[in-house]
Amino acid sequence: MTLYNRCPEFSARCRRAKAWPRRAALVLLSWVCATLWANDGTYYTSGNQLLPLVETDIRVQREVLTLTWGEDLVAEVDVQYEFFNPGARKTVLMGFEADPPMYMDSLDRSGAHPYMKDFTVVMNGRSLPVSTSVVRSDTLFVVDGKVRAVDLTRYTIDEANTGDYLMDPRTYDSFPISFVYHFEATFEPGVNVVHHRYRYFMDTANYCHYHLDYKLSPALRWANRQIDDFTLRIRTRDVPLHFMMEDSLFRTPVALGIEGTGKWRKRTVVKDGYPNNSPLAVWEFFLRDATAEFKVKNYRPGAELRIIAADGTETGNVDRPSDYYAHRYHVGYDVSLSRILYRYVRNLPFAHRGYVFKDSRLNSFFRSRWWYIPDESYQATVESLTPGEQEWLRWFDENAESMIGRSR
Repeated sequence: MTLYNRCPEFSARCRRAKAWPRRAALVLLSWVCATLWANDGTYYTSGNQLLPLVETDIRVQREVLTLTWGEDLVAEVDVQYEFFNPGARKTVLMGFEADPPMYMDSLDRSGAHPYMKDFTVVMNGRSLPVSTSVVRSDTLFVVDGKVRAVDLTRYTIDEANTGDYLMDPRTYDSFPISFVYHFEATFEPGVNVVHHRYRYFMDTANYCHYHLDYKLSPALRWANRQIDDFTLRIRTRDVPLHFMMEDSLFRTPVALGIEGTGKWRKRTVVKDGYPNNSPLAVWEFFLRDATAEFKVKNYRPGAELRIIAADGTETGNVDRPSDYYAHRYHVGYDVSLSRILYRYVRNLPFAHRGYVFKDSRLNSFFRSRWWYIPDESYQATVESLTPGEQEWLRWFDENAESMIGRSR
């Protein structure tokens, strides 16, 4: 067995993880929706609400929103709703809208979005058929309760507009588009249960390796103008998660618990702005094989859900990653790689898992990190990491000497 396999505190190799998409959005329509998007850099999709209507009869009794993501930055969104219909049976249009990816080089003629997968809806135990359409986003595309789709046989991708427009090759006129997943849902009198799931590529930015925004305010469009019983769960998958959430999400006290290994704290960080940096109150989380759960009654969203990777946790500025996070996740940084920083960076995945370092300098450094939770039982081998982390580690060691050499 080589030293590389035995001990992470010494030599290792790595390769850059894939650059993942920037934007994704969910809108559940019958006038409830949830949206994920990002606000700068390269993106793959962003979303808006499908119908700005108000439901006057049906109320949201319960919502359980579960978000899960891991090393591949593919987020899994699982939403369970309980609706109460006090009147007669009624059928309403529900749907999902997502903006096109930038630099889209092909178009699925079915109307499916290239970076959304496994979109399913189950209502009262029955799977609902879902249609997909490409629509013009610059005009009203819901007419008489129907989605007006673009005839994809008539248009081509307008590469001059970065690929997120369609163009008529005869006239060269172009227009912006959106992808819409839509279905009809029949609400029976009384309680109705809707279970919705999908996967999407998470947003990335030049200052953090992922972020996620989820729109909660459309709950105010339902008859009760709130969610009577709201639960938010955030779960780890294959790697520990270190992230921050804006504190403005909840106006009233909330019950918060962590099942598994993890910790949280409230703090104030700053966000770059002109002319001064603006303060931002956040919850900071570190989760390892754990689930964080928020519970609140009579929930009226104070703001939308905003989650960002805690790359800027050491600097206290969400737009400025710390040295070792920046090098680990290949986000914006202006610090040269030194030999000691190299050791911090390449040992970060093991520190996240609680490895107790024998080297005094590494031990002191990671124990001074707020998020560090030691685990005496963890045996730090390269094989204990995910395949993506192992690939990154190999690349990092192969290129470390040249990066350190350039910093001299």
